[in-house]
Amino acid sequence: MKLPHFDYVKPGSVGECCDLLKDHGPMAIPVAGGTDLMMALKNWLKTPRLLLDLCGIPDLDRISVRTDGGLNIGALVTLRRLAEHQMVREKYPVLAKAARDVGSRQLQSSATIAGNLCQDTCCLYYNRPPMLRQALGPCLKLGGDTCHAVRGSSHCWATYCGDLAPVLMVLNAAIRIADSTGDAVAPVQRLFSGNGRQPCTLNPGQLVAEIQLPAPAADSAAVYLKMRIRKSIDYPLLGVALSLALQSDKKTVGNMALALTAVEKAPLLIEPAEDPGGRTITDDLIDQLAEAAYKKARPINNTYGYTPGYRRNMARTYVKAAVRRTMDLAAGKKGAA
Repeated sequence: MKLPHFDYVKPGSVGECCDLLKDHGPMAIPVAGGTDLMMALKNWLKTPRLLLDLCGIPDLDRISVRTDGGLNIGALVTLRRLAEHQMVREKYPVLAKAARDVGSRQLQSSATIAGNLCQDTCCLYYNRPPMLRQALGPCLKLGGDTCHAVRGSSHCWATYCGDLAPVLMVLNAAIRIADSTGDAVAPVQRLFSGNGRQPCTLNPGQLVAEIQLPAPAADSAAVYLKMRIRKSIDYPLLGVALSLALQSDKKTVGNMALALTAVEKAPLLIEPAEDPGGRTITDDLIDQLAEAAYKKARPINNTYGYTPGYRRNMARTYVKAAVRRTMDLAAGKKGAA
């Protein structure tokens, strides 16, 4: 399929890239691995006038140790390198696993961590080739006045399906956003707007430059469980990330974080009715977390696979499994994985 016409520029610095993004506004799009963008260009979902290749910018592909023992991960670090990096595997095995869960090995070799975070939302109508979209006319995401995924809705319900976002959220990660006027650091959840039409909050001239991970707490663990039809390639139909830190008795919760993906317009941090901190893990607490996740999850027919109702019900099952598995990992039980 023929691509739209665009100019290609390879900026040599973050500052130059931010200036170009600001000058050209929405008509300029940064590209790294291009695994999400190229399909959008082929389907004429995006028609930029300028593509900015980030691969010529130095230092954006580095993984370095923070002063607090955590890691700083450059925006251009590929998912395959992330999955295989020794310190990532030792300190944040859940992040390495989530990177391995994205697509195929070939895709992981090109896709980058920042690109995965900033990927577009998905729906069965929007992601069709142009000829298959003609019968219904443009949707909200393409400049129309209705959502075809949720018929009659005046809001775009395209779903965010990234694997890394919920994991980074429960790990308390931050992002460094480069801007033509300077840098800013914010929690990773601030990147997501909750708007299906424009899922990221980045303004013209801004670029995700780095992901910052604090050191993991003692007696802590995290898991990511992904529901999908096939073991490779597929987007998640449901993703559950959970982190848990135990107090010194290895029975009482110090802190806990739970996040979902593929069930809303943005990845969701789930907060139960009661703070689990200072409590022991009981069936009642697990049920409370599972119910909170079920109530927040609002999946739609954004991709082929199980029905939205089934996916929503499975949120309970996956959360319960995630809590028990994380508890075993944090307590150091043999055979836990």
